[in-house]
Amino acid sequence: MAQYPTIPAGTTLTAGLLMSMLPQHARKPASTPRASTIVVAPDPDLQLPVAANADYLFQFYLRISGDPAADMDIKVSVPSGATGSYTVTGRLAGASTADSDPRTSTRIAFNVETQFSTPSTAAAQGNHGAGRLTTGANAGTLSIDWAQTVSNATASVMEGDSWLFLQRLA
Repeated sequence: MAQYPTIPAGTTLTAGLLMSMLPQHARKPASTPRASTIVVAPDPDLQLPVAANADYLFQFYLRISGDPAADMDIKVSVPSGATGSYTVTGRLAGASTADSDPRTSTRIAFNVETQFSTPSTAAAQGNHGAGRLTTGANAGTLSIDWAQTVSNATASVMEGDSWLFLQRLA
């Protein structure tokens, strides 16, 4: 079983060492709307720092809403040289009817945009994801990036109470 960090006998317990053992999390205290844009950008709240040469497990829950004609592109961005992937379960883009509610579970590479449906401006769609990240020589940021799939004057929204969780393994 992997354990992080390894603490040999006699190690001085410092605040930094103790903090490195704790998982990180980020949550959206309020919704962020984006209208008339297809340029994917990091969410202002859903970002966490990652160290170089480290292994992580992460999860996220995204509540999204917007005009069904716009949908949403979502991407998990990581530092250059990082490896791994994640899986998202959510409504496929284009499946905008409230009935039949088609869902998918898809393995996705980092830094790749994936389209998800925003079936309504009044009711948020939930998307849950989980994966593993191994960073290379570069430290940086794990972030949830997003924009509208099709530019629309009605805002697509990353709703409050969306969250991101990160646990270092090694």
